[in-house]
Amino acid sequence: TGSIAGGRGGLTPTLVTRTLARSRATVLPRNGAFAGAKRRAARAYATATSGGGGGGVNHGHTVESGGRRGRSHAAVIVGGIGIGGCASSRGRAPRFRACAAAKEDPDASSAIDPDEYYDEEDEGDSRTSSGSPTSAILKKALAIAAEEDNAMDSEIDDEELAALEALDRINGGADEDDADGGGDGDTRATAKAVAAKAFAHAAEGDDWDDALDVAEGGEEETAGSYDGEVGEEGEEGEDDEEDEEGVALLRELFEYGGVAVSEWVSLGEDEDVEVSGIANDSRVVLGGDVFVCIVGATVDGHDFALDAIAAGAVAVVCSRPIPGLSEDTPQVIVPDTSAALPRLAAAFYGNPSTALTTVGVTGTNGKTTTTYLVRAIMEAAGMPCGVIGTVGYALQDIRLTPHGGVWEPHQRDPTATRSSTSPGWLAPYRGKYEVPHTTPDALQCQQLLAGMLDNGATAAVMEVSSHALAQGRVDCTDFDVAVFTNLSHDHLDFHGSMAAYREAKAELFRRLSDPERQRAVINIDAWRDPDDRYADDDEKTLQARRKKGEAPGEEDADYDNAAYFVAAAGGGERVPIITYATHRDKAEEADVFVERAVLTLFETSVRIRTPVGSFDAVCGMVGKINVTNIAAAVAVAVALEIPLDIIAAGVEAMEPVPGRMELVDEGQPFPVVVDYAHTPDALRRAIKSVRETGAANVITVFGCGGDRDPTKRSEMGRVADKFSDIVFVTNDNPRTEDPYKILDDVVSGFRDRIYGLEAIKEEAMFPFLKDMYLIHPNARHETMKLQNMCRRYVIVDRYFAIRAAVAMAGDEDVVLICGKGHEDYIVVGDKKHWFDDRVEARDALQKIVEVQEAGIDTSNLPWGRKDKAGRAGGNVLDA
Repeated sequence: TGSIAGGRGGLTPTLVTRTLARSRATVLPRNGAFAGAKRRAARAYATATSGGGGGGVNHGHTVESGGRRGRSHAAVIVGGIGIGGCASSRGRAPRFRACAAAKEDPDASSAIDPDEYYDEEDEGDSRTSSGSPTSAILKKALAIAAEEDNAMDSEIDDEELAALEALDRINGGADEDDADGGGDGDTRATAKAVAAKAFAHAAEGDDWDDALDVAEGGEEETAGSYDGEVGEEGEEGEDDEEDEEGVALLRELFEYGGVAVSEWVSLGEDEDVEVSGIANDSRVVLGGDVFVCIVGATVDGHDFALDAIAAGAVAVVCSRPIPGLSEDTPQVIVPDTSAALPRLAAAFYGNPSTALTTVGVTGTNGKTTTTYLVRAIMEAAGMPCGVIGTVGYALQDIRLTPHGGVWEPHQRDPTATRSSTSPGWLAPYRGKYEVPHTTPDALQCQQLLAGMLDNGATAAVMEVSSHALAQGRVDCTDFDVAVFTNLSHDHLDFHGSMAAYREAKAELFRRLSDPERQRAVINIDAWRDPDDRYADDDEKTLQARRKKGEAPGEEDADYDNAAYFVAAAGGGERVPIITYATHRDKAEEADVFVERAVLTLFETSVRIRTPVGSFDAVCGMVGKINVTNIAAAVAVAVALEIPLDIIAAGVEAMEPVPGRMELVDEGQPFPVVVDYAHTPDALRRAIKSVRETGAANVITVFGCGGDRDPTKRSEMGRVADKFSDIVFVTNDNPRTEDPYKILDDVVSGFRDRIYGLEAIKEEAMFPFLKDMYLIHPNARHETMKLQNMCRRYVIVDRYFAIRAAVAMAGDEDVVLICGKGHEDYIVVGDKKHWFDDRVEARDALQKIVEVQEAGIDTSNLPWGRKDKAGRAGGNVLDA
């Protein structure tokens, strides 16, 4: 009995919903006659209620689920449409037009009842048959089913035809409309409820005549009959929302997900299994789930299949047989479980991206800020917009878990009352909101989008990482707009070369194919420009970088990635392309262009030209780096045909993104800025952005993460040394690497330049660009003297590095703390500990004033107490 919960995601569901006891598998006989009649009737019903053309209209009853998923969108399609290779029929505009038509003319045959489409029908009414006659909708459904009997299984046999004809006699036939002479909303609800009850009773083993009699009210229902108001013991009571879950049939899930199956093990051709969820992590399996074994970089899900079954999974999807499983446990063997997962998830959750205006942003830098700007503009346009990215998964003020539920802390936060960490002490990281990946995995992606949809979203914008594209995490996510921000050195530990990295990101644009709906937004500012990180390299150095895969080759369209991504989007032949730029040489070519930008330490004002006019806006975002991000978001809004006044309002309403050029303000005379810059290009742009605001000195604090691309460390050191006045190299997330080794890798980017300075050569008798812990005690005073001379400091403890930088700043300086941004943790080994750059900077600003007022000189290291002559002496850094 293909019973599933229909979402609003565009897949036409069957009409029955069931509540499962989720502790065991339910194996059901596959009655061909019943299944065929059920699917035909359900498909025909949906087609009739949508006016005959509503591919993608969803009229199923939605079941509120409990647990981690929020609301389940288990929507298995019935004929007509479906994701089949994940290219589903959208029909968004016709649906919206039909809803509008329903408000104007409820009797219009092509109109969709908006209340029903948005699942606002009263649940009790949809489950109760109260004797109103069946409208012409069911007659129309029967006619469609009869005409299209070849669209589903095989030709209708006598038993199936009898079942369909029986539907026509529910409550005595229906040549007449509703008694009230009004629209068919009541009859639609009645027809749906009667059909649902009939299907449910047939699933219990009743023949069709008995099932229809009970559905019509001809027989008294028993305690075991399907009724949402009856409990297990026949007692009338409320449904248990925590246990009520959408249900799908395993075979149909594969069929409508378009997933090829190599072998069904322990499941006969005449059997099927009800599943109420999908999981790919054995630690979060709930009873009734189907467990998909994913082979990861370090673990293999096949090794945890037995754990998943013990936790309540009712079936396993695998690429090889699982030894040790009970013969009663169905195994579905597929060629590639990673390719199967997004298709199964999209089918189960109703392909939610098709019901949302979905925007994907890819690029090395700028993704997070661009997504937040897009969200601000969407919400200014009255479109509640979810966001998925590095900072978190959220809809308005609601934080979401990776599985799409509303996040709540389940542990006490031991740092809730602390103003900062302590030197040398790592606080436990508990009770805090965590985001495991910029782009969630393929299952979580569908769960999040479904959760946003259920919480009222009409749009979603997500960061799409190169890892996500290469690993298929966004397969079966249908994007309306794809955005390219920029491309520079990053993730070569994963991709191996810049060419492979670029190829992975371009995949987002190759998937665009619908010129009526989809758009590509591309940054056409040339790669090789005056700001480019390779611009100061001579040809010999550039050739060496090419050999390492760090720089683009000569054949790469003069290093212009814009041309590559334009080509990936079809060059304007497949879908329209909207370009944006900030550089003057692209003014004529760009569709969206920043004509003017005025930068200050606390706000940015811009004038932007678009194909439909120009506008001015002022926002509280800092630095030139954000001007490009604003242009990207405006281009997305233009692609979505949002009016200019609303675009301007959205830009001006934009709040600073956590950890993205975020100001820490405690009333001090100089800015302290925290940014996520963790690539050479992002670091360069961040430093230059704050310098362009008029800073006298830029004091940069940064580090590099462990177990990540080591080839960028020296480059980041070179960038910081070249563009900063004062540099503090410190710890980031060392993970399993030696933090001192990471610091040495970073320092290698400027060590030779510093040691080659004449003043240093005259003084230095030993390598001094090291942390004090690695220096012999007798040489520490000389080490500090030399580091003060070159204004390049190496301090492994990030706690001290931030405080030393803040204390060293003058009134006209800027302190820029890079690398961690929004992160409120530091990873040492495989453990997270509490550490937040913004918290530490705020604490430093509050306490440094007291230190300085006490007569401590903080302009150099070590800090010293001034004597009567104003000379500093004595190390008081630990005071």
